[in-house]
Amino acid sequence: MRASLLESRFLARRTELAGLLGRLVALVARCGRDDLAETARELAAHVTEPFLFVVVGEVKTGKSSLINALLGATVTEVAPDPCTDRIRIITRGEHPSETADGPLVTRVTLDNPILDGLAIVDTPGVDSIIDRHQEITEQFIPRADLVLFVFSALNPYSRSAWEFYDLAADTWRRNVAFALTQADLASPEQIKVNTARLHDLARDRGMSDPTVFLVSAVTSETDPEAGGIAALRRLVRDLTASGGHFAAKLEATRRSAERLSAQLGRSLDTVGAELAADAAEADRMRKRLQTARLAADREAEVLRVRVEGAYTRLAARFETAFAEELTFGGMIGRAVTSLWRRGGKAASPAARLAELGEAFAKDLEHEVDAIARQGAQHIFESVSNTARGLLDELARRRASGEGQPADALTAQRDRVLAEVAERVEALLADGGPMAGLDPKSVTGMDPKAALGGTLVVLGTIFAVAVKSAVVDVTGGVIAAGGALLAGSALFWQRPRVLREMRRRLAAGGEKLRLELDERLAARVDRIFRELDERFAPFFADIDDRRQRLADLSGQLAALREALAAFDPS
Repeated sequence: MRASLLESRFLARRTELAGLLGRLVALVARCGRDDLAETARELAAHVTEPFLFVVVGEVKTGKSSLINALLGATVTEVAPDPCTDRIRIITRGEHPSETADGPLVTRVTLDNPILDGLAIVDTPGVDSIIDRHQEITEQFIPRADLVLFVFSALNPYSRSAWEFYDLAADTWRRNVAFALTQADLASPEQIKVNTARLHDLARDRGMSDPTVFLVSAVTSETDPEAGGIAALRRLVRDLTASGGHFAAKLEATRRSAERLSAQLGRSLDTVGAELAADAAEADRMRKRLQTARLAADREAEVLRVRVEGAYTRLAARFETAFAEELTFGGMIGRAVTSLWRRGGKAASPAARLAELGEAFAKDLEHEVDAIARQGAQHIFESVSNTARGLLDELARRRASGEGQPADALTAQRDRVLAEVAERVEALLADGGPMAGLDPKSVTGMDPKAALGGTLVVLGTIFAVAVKSAVVDVTGGVIAAGGALLAGSALFWQRPRVLREMRRRLAAGGEKLRLELDERLAARVDRIFRELDERFAPFFADIDDRRQRLADLSGQLAALREALAAFDPS
Protein backbone atom coordinates (compact mmCIF):
# COMPACT_ATOMS: atom_id res chain seq x y z
CA MET A 1 0.00 0.00 0.00
CA ARG A 2 2.82 2.35 0.96
CA ALA A 3 4.63 1.59 -2.30
CA SER A 4 1.43 2.22 -4.22
CA LEU A 5 0.93 5.65 -2.59
CA LEU A 6 4.59 6.48 -3.16
CA GLU A 7 4.36 5.51 -6.79
CA SER A 8 1.11 7.46 -7.23
CA ARG A 9 2.68 10.62 -5.80
CA PHE A 10 5.76 10.15 -7.97
CA LEU A 11 3.62 9.75 -11.11
CA ALA A 12 1.78 12.98 -10.32
CA ARG A 13 5.05 14.87 -9.82
CA ARG A 14 6.54 13.28 -12.90
CA THR A 15 3.54 14.35 -15.01
CA GLU A 16 3.90 17.90 -13.71
CA LEU A 17 7.62 18.02 -14.50
CA ALA A 18 7.04 16.42 -17.91
CA GLY A 19 4.69 19.30 -18.73
CA LEU A 20 7.35 21.84 -17.76
CA LEU A 21 9.94 20.01 -19.84
CA GLY A 22 7.56 19.99 -22.80
CA ARG A 23 7.31 23.77 -22.49
CA LEU A 24 11.11 23.95 -22.37
CA VAL A 25 11.45 21.86 -25.55
CA ALA A 26 8.95 24.09 -27.36
CA LEU A 27 10.65 27.27 -26.15
CA VAL A 28 14.11 26.08 -27.20
CA ALA A 29 12.68 25.33 -30.65
CA ARG A 30 11.04 28.77 -30.87
CA CYS A 31 14.34 30.38 -29.93
CA GLY A 32 16.04 28.41 -32.70
CA ARG A 33 18.75 27.06 -30.40
CA ASP A 34 19.47 23.83 -32.27
CA ASP A 35 22.52 23.25 -30.07
CA LEU A 36 20.26 22.99 -27.01
CA ALA A 37 17.34 21.19 -28.64
CA GLU A 38 18.73 17.66 -28.28
CA THR A 39 19.48 18.14 -24.58
CA ALA A 40 15.97 19.51 -24.00
CA ARG A 41 14.40 16.53 -25.79
CA GLU A 42 16.57 14.10 -23.82
CA LEU A 43 15.46 15.66 -20.54
CA ALA A 44 11.81 15.38 -21.58
CA ALA A 45 12.33 11.73 -22.50
CA HIS A 46 14.46 11.03 -19.43
CA VAL A 47 11.77 11.97 -16.94
CA THR A 48 9.82 8.85 -17.95
CA GLU A 49 12.84 6.53 -17.71
CA PRO A 50 13.93 4.51 -14.62
CA PHE A 51 16.30 6.08 -12.12
CA LEU A 52 19.67 6.20 -13.92
CA PHE A 53 22.71 5.30 -11.81
CA VAL A 54 25.62 6.16 -14.10
CA VAL A 55 29.17 4.97 -13.50
CA VAL A 56 31.99 7.01 -15.07
CA GLY A 57 35.75 7.24 -14.80
CA GLU A 58 38.96 6.81 -16.69
CA VAL A 59 39.81 3.62 -18.54
CA LYS A 60 40.99 0.71 -16.36
CA THR A 61 39.97 2.25 -13.05
CA GLY A 62 37.76 -0.78 -12.31
CA LYS A 63 34.34 0.53 -13.40
CA SER A 64 33.22 -2.72 -14.99
CA SER A 65 34.54 -4.80 -12.07
CA LEU A 66 32.65 -2.56 -9.63
CA ILE A 67 29.36 -3.01 -11.55
CA ASN A 68 29.84 -6.81 -11.68
CA ALA A 69 30.51 -6.87 -7.93
CA LEU A 70 27.49 -4.67 -7.21
CA LEU A 71 25.18 -7.01 -9.13
CA GLY A 72 26.90 -10.22 -8.11
CA ALA A 73 27.13 -11.30 -11.76
CA THR A 74 29.37 -10.77 -14.77
CA VAL A 75 27.39 -8.35 -16.91
CA THR A 76 30.22 -6.19 -18.26
CA GLU A 77 33.42 -7.49 -19.78
CA VAL A 78 36.66 -6.99 -17.89
CA ALA A 79 39.76 -7.06 -20.09
CA PRO A 80 43.20 -5.44 -20.25
CA ASP A 81 42.18 -3.31 -23.25
CA PRO A 82 39.61 -0.47 -23.17
CA CYS A 83 36.71 -2.75 -23.95
CA THR A 84 33.65 -0.66 -23.11
CA ASP A 85 33.10 1.26 -26.34
CA ARG A 86 29.33 1.64 -25.94
CA ILE A 87 27.00 2.84 -23.22
CA ARG A 88 25.51 -0.20 -21.44
CA ILE A 89 22.14 0.31 -19.71
CA ILE A 90 21.44 -2.52 -17.26
CA THR A 91 17.82 -2.96 -16.11
CA ARG A 92 15.77 -5.73 -14.49
CA GLY A 93 14.22 -8.32 -16.76
CA GLU A 94 12.83 -11.80 -16.32
CA HIS A 95 15.30 -13.23 -18.81
CA PRO A 96 18.93 -12.13 -19.24
CA SER A 97 19.48 -10.45 -22.59
CA GLU A 98 21.75 -8.02 -24.39
CA THR A 99 20.41 -5.92 -27.29
CA ALA A 100 21.91 -3.12 -29.34
CA ASP A 101 19.84 0.08 -29.22
CA GLY A 102 21.29 2.27 -31.94
CA PRO A 103 24.98 2.96 -32.60
CA LEU A 104 25.85 4.10 -29.06
CA VAL A 105 23.79 2.05 -26.60
CA THR A 106 23.50 -1.59 -25.56
CA ARG A 107 20.59 -2.57 -23.31
CA VAL A 108 21.20 -5.41 -20.85
CA THR A 109 18.53 -7.14 -18.73
CA LEU A 110 19.19 -9.12 -15.56
CA ASP A 111 16.81 -10.61 -13.02
CA ASN A 112 18.16 -8.90 -9.91
CA PRO A 113 15.97 -7.17 -7.25
CA ILE A 114 18.54 -4.42 -6.79
CA LEU A 115 17.50 -3.18 -10.24
CA ASP A 116 13.86 -2.54 -9.28
CA GLY A 117 13.08 0.96 -10.50
CA LEU A 118 16.75 1.42 -11.27
CA ALA A 119 18.99 1.31 -14.33
CA ILE A 120 22.75 1.04 -13.90
CA VAL A 121 24.75 2.57 -16.73
CA ASP A 122 28.30 1.64 -17.61
CA THR A 123 30.00 4.30 -19.78
CA PRO A 124 33.16 4.41 -21.87
CA GLY A 125 36.25 5.85 -20.18
CA VAL A 126 36.46 9.61 -20.22
CA ASP A 127 40.10 9.39 -21.36
CA SER A 128 39.64 6.42 -23.70
CA ILE A 129 41.81 6.09 -26.76
CA ILE A 130 38.87 4.57 -28.61
CA ASP A 131 37.32 7.10 -30.93
CA ARG A 132 34.20 8.90 -29.66
CA HIS A 133 34.27 7.40 -26.13
CA GLN A 134 34.26 10.75 -24.34
CA GLU A 135 31.83 12.22 -26.86
CA ILE A 136 29.18 9.54 -26.30
CA THR A 137 29.71 9.65 -22.53
CA GLU A 138 29.17 13.41 -22.48
CA GLN A 139 26.01 12.97 -24.52
CA PHE A 140 24.64 10.55 -21.92
CA ILE A 141 25.59 12.23 -18.63
CA PRO A 142 22.85 14.93 -18.82
CA ARG A 143 20.31 12.08 -18.41
CA ALA A 144 21.92 10.69 -15.23
CA ASP A 145 20.16 10.88 -11.86
CA LEU A 146 23.19 9.86 -9.81
CA VAL A 147 26.74 9.80 -11.16
CA LEU A 148 29.28 7.56 -9.44
CA PHE A 149 32.80 8.75 -10.23
CA VAL A 150 35.28 5.88 -10.07
CA PHE A 151 38.95 6.52 -9.29
CA SER A 152 41.73 4.06 -8.57
CA ALA A 153 42.75 4.06 -4.92
CA LEU A 154 46.30 4.27 -6.24
CA ASN A 155 45.66 7.56 -8.12
CA PRO A 156 42.62 9.79 -7.62
CA TYR A 157 44.29 12.75 -9.32
CA SER A 158 43.43 12.09 -13.00
CA ARG A 159 42.81 15.43 -14.71
CA SER A 160 40.40 14.23 -17.39
CA ALA A 161 38.11 12.63 -14.79
CA TRP A 162 37.99 15.81 -12.68
CA GLU A 163 37.32 17.94 -15.77
CA PHE A 164 34.49 15.56 -16.53
CA TYR A 165 33.29 15.94 -12.95
CA ASP A 166 32.93 19.69 -13.56
CA LEU A 167 30.57 18.91 -16.44
CA ALA A 168 28.48 16.48 -14.43
CA ALA A 169 28.25 18.35 -11.13
CA ASP A 170 28.49 21.97 -12.20
CA THR A 171 27.49 22.33 -15.84
CA TRP A 172 24.86 19.55 -15.82
CA ARG A 173 24.11 19.78 -12.06
CA ARG A 174 23.88 16.03 -11.49
CA ASN A 175 24.00 14.29 -8.08
CA VAL A 176 27.50 12.89 -7.56
CA ALA A 177 29.18 10.23 -5.38
CA PHE A 178 32.71 8.77 -5.50
CA ALA A 179 34.27 5.30 -5.38
CA LEU A 180 37.93 4.48 -4.83
CA THR A 181 38.42 1.06 -6.43
CA GLN A 182 41.23 -1.49 -6.49
CA ALA A 183 41.68 -0.92 -2.74
CA ASP A 184 43.32 -4.34 -2.43
CA LEU A 185 46.24 -3.03 -4.51
CA ALA A 186 46.92 0.02 -2.33
CA SER A 187 48.69 0.18 1.03
CA PRO A 188 46.83 1.52 4.09
CA GLU A 189 48.94 4.66 3.91
CA GLN A 190 48.11 5.16 0.22
CA ILE A 191 44.41 4.68 0.95
CA LYS A 192 44.52 7.19 3.81
CA VAL A 193 46.38 9.83 1.80
CA ASN A 194 44.40 9.36 -1.38
CA THR A 195 41.03 9.31 0.37
CA ALA A 196 41.90 12.58 2.10
CA ARG A 197 43.08 14.01 -1.20
CA LEU A 198 39.82 13.03 -2.93
CA HIS A 199 37.84 14.82 -0.19
CA ASP A 200 40.00 17.91 -0.68
CA LEU A 201 39.53 17.88 -4.46
CA ALA A 202 35.76 17.52 -4.06
CA ARG A 203 35.57 20.30 -1.48
CA ASP A 204 37.61 22.55 -3.77
CA ARG A 205 34.72 22.16 -6.21
CA GLY A 206 32.06 23.10 -3.69
CA MET A 207 31.11 19.64 -2.39
CA SER A 208 31.40 20.06 1.37
CA ASP A 209 30.63 16.47 2.43
CA PRO A 210 31.32 14.10 -0.48
CA THR A 211 30.09 10.51 -0.33
CA VAL A 212 33.08 8.20 -0.89
CA PHE A 213 33.06 4.39 -1.14
CA LEU A 214 36.26 2.38 -0.77
CA VAL A 215 35.81 -0.74 -2.92
CA SER A 216 37.78 -3.85 -3.80
CA ALA A 217 35.96 -6.05 -6.28
CA VAL A 218 38.34 -8.91 -5.52
CA THR A 219 37.75 -8.77 -1.75
CA SER A 220 34.01 -8.33 -2.25
CA GLU A 221 33.75 -11.74 -3.91
CA THR A 222 34.30 -13.39 -0.51
CA ASP A 223 33.55 -10.58 1.92
CA PRO A 224 31.22 -7.88 0.48
CA GLU A 225 31.34 -5.86 3.69
CA ALA A 226 35.12 -5.73 3.83
CA GLY A 227 35.30 -5.19 0.10
CA GLY A 228 33.07 -2.11 0.35
CA ILE A 229 30.50 -3.32 -2.16
CA ALA A 230 27.91 -3.91 0.59
CA ALA A 231 27.93 -0.20 1.48
CA LEU A 232 27.29 0.70 -2.14
CA ARG A 233 24.45 -1.83 -2.31
CA ARG A 234 22.89 -0.25 0.79
CA LEU A 235 22.95 3.16 -0.92
CA VAL A 236 21.07 1.71 -3.87
CA ARG A 237 18.56 -0.14 -1.64
CA ASP A 238 17.96 2.93 0.50
CA LEU A 239 17.20 4.98 -2.58
CA THR A 240 14.78 2.44 -4.02
CA ALA A 241 13.16 1.36 -0.75
CA SER A 242 12.40 4.86 0.51
CA GLY A 243 11.40 6.29 -2.81
CA GLY A 244 14.36 8.61 -2.59
CA HIS A 245 15.37 7.63 -6.08
CA PHE A 246 12.04 8.98 -7.38
CA ALA A 247 12.55 12.37 -5.77
CA ALA A 248 16.25 12.39 -6.61
CA LYS A 249 15.50 11.64 -10.22
CA LEU A 250 12.94 14.44 -10.53
CA GLU A 251 15.17 16.87 -8.63
CA ALA A 252 18.20 16.09 -10.79
CA THR A 253 16.10 16.50 -13.93
CA ARG A 254 14.64 19.76 -12.60
CA ARG A 255 18.13 21.13 -11.94
CA SER A 256 19.24 20.18 -15.45
CA ALA A 257 16.17 21.94 -16.83
CA GLU A 258 17.01 25.01 -14.73
CA ARG A 259 20.54 24.96 -16.05
CA LEU A 260 19.27 24.71 -19.63
CA SER A 261 16.73 27.48 -19.09
CA ALA A 262 19.45 29.68 -17.56
CA GLN A 263 21.60 29.07 -20.62
CA LEU A 264 18.65 30.00 -22.80
CA GLY A 265 18.13 33.11 -20.68
CA ARG A 266 21.73 34.20 -21.21
CA SER A 267 21.23 33.70 -24.92
CA LEU A 268 18.14 35.92 -24.88
CA ASP A 269 20.02 38.51 -22.81
CA THR A 270 22.70 38.57 -25.51
CA VAL A 271 20.04 38.97 -28.17
CA GLY A 272 18.47 41.77 -26.12
CA ALA A 273 21.77 43.62 -25.83
CA GLU A 274 22.32 43.18 -29.56
CA LEU A 275 18.80 44.42 -30.24
CA ALA A 276 19.34 47.51 -28.08
CA ALA A 277 22.54 48.27 -29.98
CA ASP A 278 20.71 47.78 -33.29
CA ALA A 279 17.89 50.09 -32.15
CA ALA A 280 20.37 52.78 -31.14
CA GLU A 281 22.10 52.41 -34.48
CA ALA A 282 18.76 52.62 -36.29
CA ASP A 283 18.02 55.92 -34.52
CA ARG A 284 21.40 57.24 -35.61
CA MET A 285 20.71 56.09 -39.17
CA ARG A 286 17.35 57.86 -39.23
CA LYS A 287 18.99 61.07 -38.00
CA ARG A 288 21.72 60.79 -40.62
CA LEU A 289 19.11 60.29 -43.33
CA GLN A 290 17.25 63.35 -42.06
CA THR A 291 20.48 65.35 -42.04
CA ALA A 292 21.27 64.14 -45.55
CA ARG A 293 17.78 65.16 -46.67
CA LEU A 294 18.28 68.68 -45.32
CA ALA A 295 21.67 68.87 -47.03
CA ALA A 296 20.12 67.72 -50.33
CA ASP A 297 17.36 70.31 -49.98
CA ARG A 298 19.99 73.02 -49.45
CA GLU A 299 21.93 71.86 -52.49
CA ALA A 300 18.72 71.86 -54.53
CA GLU A 301 18.00 75.41 -53.34
CA VAL A 302 21.48 76.54 -54.38
CA LEU A 303 20.91 74.91 -57.77
CA ARG A 304 17.56 76.68 -58.20
CA VAL A 305 19.01 80.09 -57.24
CA ARG A 306 21.88 79.71 -59.69
CA VAL A 307 19.53 78.74 -62.52
CA GLU A 308 17.26 81.68 -61.68
CA GLY A 309 20.29 83.97 -61.72
CA ALA A 310 21.31 82.72 -65.17
CA TYR A 311 17.74 83.18 -66.44
CA THR A 312 17.51 86.74 -65.05
CA ARG A 313 20.83 87.76 -66.59
CA LEU A 314 20.22 86.23 -70.01
CA ALA A 315 16.59 87.41 -70.07
CA ALA A 316 17.84 90.96 -69.47
CA ARG A 317 20.27 90.59 -72.39
CA PHE A 318 17.51 89.21 -74.57
CA GLU A 319 15.22 92.08 -73.58
CA THR A 320 17.91 94.64 -74.47
CA ALA A 321 18.48 93.03 -77.88
CA PHE A 322 14.74 92.84 -78.48
CA ALA A 323 14.27 96.52 -77.59
CA GLU A 324 17.11 97.47 -79.91
CA GLU A 325 15.35 95.69 -82.73
CA LEU A 326 12.24 97.81 -82.19
CA THR A 327 14.08 101.17 -82.43
CA PHE A 328 13.93 103.19 -85.64
CA GLY A 329 17.65 102.51 -86.19
CA GLY A 330 17.09 98.83 -85.70
CA MET A 331 14.35 98.74 -88.29
CA ILE A 332 16.51 100.72 -90.84
CA GLY A 333 19.43 98.39 -90.15
CA ARG A 334 17.25 95.30 -90.69
CA ALA A 335 15.97 96.82 -94.02
CA VAL A 336 19.50 97.55 -95.27
CA THR A 337 20.67 94.11 -94.27
CA SER A 338 17.78 92.54 -96.16
CA LEU A 339 19.05 94.06 -99.42
CA TRP A 340 22.02 91.73 -99.31
CA ARG A 341 19.82 88.71 -98.71
CA ARG A 342 18.23 86.61 -101.38
CA GLY A 343 14.93 88.07 -102.47
CA GLY A 344 15.75 91.45 -100.94
CA LYS A 345 12.90 91.18 -98.38
CA ALA A 346 13.29 92.52 -94.88
CA ALA A 347 12.99 89.93 -92.09
CA SER A 348 9.73 90.28 -90.15
CA PRO A 349 9.81 91.24 -86.43
CA ALA A 350 8.47 87.79 -85.57
CA ALA A 351 11.22 86.11 -87.55
CA ARG A 352 13.84 88.30 -85.94
CA LEU A 353 12.35 87.56 -82.53
CA ALA A 354 12.63 83.87 -83.31
CA GLU A 355 16.34 84.35 -84.02
CA LEU A 356 16.86 86.26 -80.79
CA GLY A 357 14.77 83.72 -78.86
CA GLU A 358 16.76 80.85 -80.30
CA ALA A 359 20.01 82.50 -79.20
CA PHE A 360 18.50 83.25 -75.77
CA ALA A 361 17.34 79.65 -75.33
CA LYS A 362 20.63 78.23 -76.58
CA ASP A 363 22.75 80.40 -74.25
CA LEU A 364 20.45 79.69 -71.32
CA GLU A 365 20.45 75.96 -71.98
CA HIS A 366 24.25 75.95 -72.22
CA GLU A 367 24.68 77.72 -68.88
CA VAL A 368 21.97 75.70 -67.19
CA ASP A 369 23.56 72.49 -68.43
CA ALA A 370 26.80 73.28 -66.59
CA ILE A 371 24.98 74.53 -63.48
CA ALA A 372 22.69 71.52 -63.37
CA ARG A 373 25.47 68.99 -63.81
CA GLN A 374 27.54 70.61 -61.07
CA GLY A 375 24.59 70.91 -58.69
CA ALA A 376 23.51 67.35 -59.33
CA GLN A 377 27.04 66.15 -58.65
CA HIS A 378 27.03 67.90 -55.27
CA ILE A 379 23.71 66.34 -54.33
CA PHE A 380 24.83 62.93 -55.51
CA GLU A 381 28.04 63.10 -53.50
CA SER A 382 26.16 64.17 -50.38
CA VAL A 383 23.57 61.41 -50.65
CA SER A 384 26.04 58.79 -51.80
CA ASN A 385 28.45 59.51 -48.94
CA THR A 386 25.62 59.24 -46.45
CA ALA A 387 24.39 55.98 -47.96
CA ARG A 388 27.86 54.46 -47.99
CA GLY A 389 28.40 55.55 -44.39
CA LEU A 390 25.18 53.80 -43.44
CA LEU A 391 26.27 50.75 -45.40
CA ASP A 392 29.48 50.64 -43.36
CA GLU A 393 27.39 50.81 -40.18
CA LEU A 394 25.33 47.85 -41.41
CA ALA A 395 28.54 45.89 -42.00
CA ARG A 396 29.70 46.68 -38.46
CA ARG A 397 26.33 45.62 -37.06
CA ARG A 398 26.59 42.32 -38.94
CA ALA A 399 30.12 41.75 -37.67
CA SER A 400 29.03 42.46 -34.08
CA GLY A 401 26.92 39.28 -34.07
CA GLU A 402 29.67 36.97 -35.28
CA GLY A 403 30.66 34.24 -32.84
CA GLN A 404 27.34 34.34 -30.98
CA PRO A 405 25.35 31.12 -30.56
CA ALA A 406 22.95 30.59 -33.44
CA ASP A 407 19.33 31.36 -32.59
CA ALA A 408 16.16 32.29 -34.44
CA LEU A 409 16.31 36.03 -33.71
CA THR A 410 19.99 36.34 -34.62
CA ALA A 411 19.40 34.37 -37.82
CA GLN A 412 16.52 36.71 -38.69
CA ARG A 413 18.71 39.74 -37.95
CA ASP A 414 21.60 38.48 -40.08
CA ARG A 415 19.24 37.69 -42.95
CA VAL A 416 17.68 41.16 -42.87
CA LEU A 417 21.03 42.94 -42.57
CA ALA A 418 22.37 41.00 -45.56
CA GLU A 419 19.25 41.87 -47.57
CA VAL A 420 19.44 45.57 -46.71
CA ALA A 421 23.16 45.73 -47.48
CA GLU A 422 22.56 44.07 -50.84
CA ARG A 423 19.76 46.51 -51.69
CA VAL A 424 21.84 49.56 -50.76
CA GLU A 425 24.84 48.23 -52.67
CA ALA A 426 22.62 47.80 -55.73
CA LEU A 427 21.45 51.40 -55.33
CA LEU A 428 25.02 52.68 -55.29
CA ALA A 429 26.56 50.28 -57.80
CA ASP A 430 28.02 51.46 -61.12
CA GLY A 431 25.15 51.80 -63.53
CA GLY A 432 22.63 51.61 -60.69
CA PRO A 433 19.91 54.12 -60.03
CA MET A 434 22.24 56.36 -58.02
CA ALA A 435 25.42 55.84 -59.99
CA GLY A 436 27.95 58.57 -60.67
CA LEU A 437 27.15 61.51 -62.93
CA ASP A 438 27.48 60.86 -66.65
CA PRO A 439 27.44 64.20 -68.55
CA LYS A 440 26.74 62.46 -71.87
CA SER A 441 23.57 60.95 -70.51
CA VAL A 442 22.46 64.38 -69.32
CA THR A 443 22.74 66.01 -72.70
CA GLY A 444 21.47 63.04 -74.65
CA MET A 445 18.52 62.03 -72.53
CA ASP A 446 14.96 62.77 -73.49
CA PRO A 447 13.53 64.93 -70.67
CA LYS A 448 10.15 63.21 -70.89
CA ALA A 449 11.80 59.82 -70.34
CA ALA A 450 13.45 61.13 -67.20
CA LEU A 451 10.24 62.38 -65.64
CA GLY A 452 8.51 59.03 -65.08
CA GLY A 453 9.16 55.38 -64.43
CA THR A 454 11.94 54.13 -62.17
CA LEU A 455 14.69 56.23 -60.66
CA VAL A 456 17.46 56.91 -63.18
CA VAL A 457 20.99 58.25 -62.88
CA LEU A 458 20.97 60.81 -60.09
CA GLY A 459 22.92 63.43 -61.98
CA THR A 460 20.67 62.96 -64.99
CA ILE A 461 17.39 63.39 -63.19
CA PHE A 462 18.43 66.70 -61.67
CA ALA A 463 20.02 68.05 -64.82
CA VAL A 464 17.15 66.95 -67.03
CA ALA A 465 14.61 68.32 -64.55
CA VAL A 466 16.29 71.70 -64.58
CA LYS A 467 16.84 71.80 -68.34
CA SER A 468 13.35 70.65 -69.19
CA ALA A 469 11.88 73.35 -66.94
CA VAL A 470 14.06 75.96 -68.68
CA VAL A 471 13.05 74.70 -72.13
CA ASP A 472 9.37 74.80 -71.19
CA VAL A 473 9.58 78.34 -69.82
CA THR A 474 11.74 79.93 -72.53
CA GLY A 475 9.80 78.20 -75.24
CA GLY A 476 6.58 79.56 -73.81
CA VAL A 477 7.96 83.07 -73.49
CA ILE A 478 9.28 83.18 -77.06
CA ALA A 479 6.13 81.66 -78.53
CA ALA A 480 3.98 84.21 -76.69
CA GLY A 481 6.25 87.03 -77.87
CA GLY A 482 5.92 85.87 -81.46
CA ALA A 483 2.16 85.90 -81.20
CA LEU A 484 2.33 89.40 -79.72
CA LEU A 485 4.37 90.84 -82.59
CA ALA A 486 2.81 88.98 -85.47
CA GLY A 487 1.40 91.53 -87.94
CA SER A 488 1.92 94.59 -85.70
CA ALA A 489 5.44 95.86 -85.14
CA LEU A 490 5.02 99.57 -85.89
CA PHE A 491 7.46 101.88 -84.23
CA TRP A 492 4.75 103.73 -82.33
CA GLN A 493 3.66 100.37 -80.76
CA ARG A 494 7.12 99.81 -79.31
CA PRO A 495 6.43 100.88 -75.65
CA ARG A 496 3.40 98.61 -75.37
CA VAL A 497 5.24 95.66 -76.91
CA LEU A 498 8.27 96.11 -74.63
CA ARG A 499 6.08 96.31 -71.54
CA GLU A 500 4.32 93.12 -72.52
CA MET A 501 7.60 91.33 -73.26
CA ARG A 502 9.02 92.39 -69.88
CA ARG A 503 5.88 91.10 -68.20
CA ARG A 504 6.13 87.80 -70.00
CA LEU A 505 9.81 87.41 -69.17
CA ALA A 506 9.08 88.11 -65.50
CA ALA A 507 6.19 85.66 -65.57
CA GLY A 508 8.51 83.13 -67.17
CA GLY A 509 11.02 83.66 -64.38
CA GLU A 510 8.34 83.08 -61.75
CA LYS A 511 7.12 80.00 -63.58
CA LEU A 512 10.69 78.72 -63.78
CA ARG A 513 11.11 79.19 -60.01
CA LEU A 514 7.90 77.29 -59.29
CA GLU A 515 8.78 74.56 -61.81
CA LEU A 516 12.24 74.12 -60.32
CA ASP A 517 10.90 74.05 -56.77
CA GLU A 518 8.39 71.38 -57.71
CA ARG A 519 10.64 69.25 -59.85
CA LEU A 520 13.70 69.37 -57.60
CA ALA A 521 11.61 68.65 -54.49
CA ALA A 522 10.00 65.72 -56.29
CA ARG A 523 13.38 64.29 -57.19
CA VAL A 524 14.84 64.74 -53.72
CA ASP A 525 11.74 63.00 -52.39
CA ARG A 526 12.25 60.20 -54.89
CA ILE A 527 15.87 59.70 -53.88
CA PHE A 528 15.12 59.50 -50.18
CA ARG A 529 12.11 57.29 -50.75
CA GLU A 530 14.49 54.92 -52.50
CA LEU A 531 16.88 55.07 -49.54
CA ASP A 532 14.08 54.73 -46.99
CA GLU A 533 12.67 51.71 -48.82
CA ARG A 534 16.06 50.02 -48.77
CA PHE A 535 16.67 50.62 -45.06
CA ALA A 536 13.05 50.02 -44.04
CA PRO A 537 13.48 46.24 -43.54
CA PHE A 538 16.20 46.89 -40.96
CA PHE A 539 13.99 49.31 -39.03
CA ALA A 540 10.95 47.03 -39.27
CA ASP A 541 13.00 44.02 -38.20
CA ILE A 542 14.01 45.78 -34.98
CA ASP A 543 10.36 46.26 -34.04
CA ASP A 544 9.55 42.65 -34.94
CA ARG A 545 12.50 41.24 -32.99
CA ARG A 546 11.63 43.44 -30.00
CA GLN A 547 8.13 41.99 -29.91
CA ARG A 548 9.32 38.40 -30.40
CA LEU A 549 12.02 38.80 -27.75
CA ALA A 550 9.51 40.16 -25.24
CA ASP A 551 7.26 37.18 -25.93
CA LEU A 552 10.08 34.64 -25.58
CA SER A 553 11.48 36.31 -22.47
CA GLY A 554 8.04 36.32 -20.86
CA GLN A 555 7.55 32.63 -21.57
CA LEU A 556 11.02 31.80 -20.26
CA ALA A 557 10.52 33.83 -17.07
CA ALA A 558 7.25 32.00 -16.38
CA LEU A 559 8.89 28.63 -17.04
CA ARG A 560 11.87 29.36 -14.79
CA GLU A 561 9.54 30.45 -12.02
CA ALA A 562 7.59 27.19 -12.37
CA LEU A 563 10.80 25.10 -12.34
CA ALA A 564 12.03 26.88 -9.21
CA ALA A 565 8.71 26.22 -7.47
CA PHE A 566 8.54 22.54 -8.47
CA ASP A 567 8.72 20.20 -5.46
CA PRO A 568 9.78 16.64 -6.40
CA SER A 569 8.91 15.10 -3.00
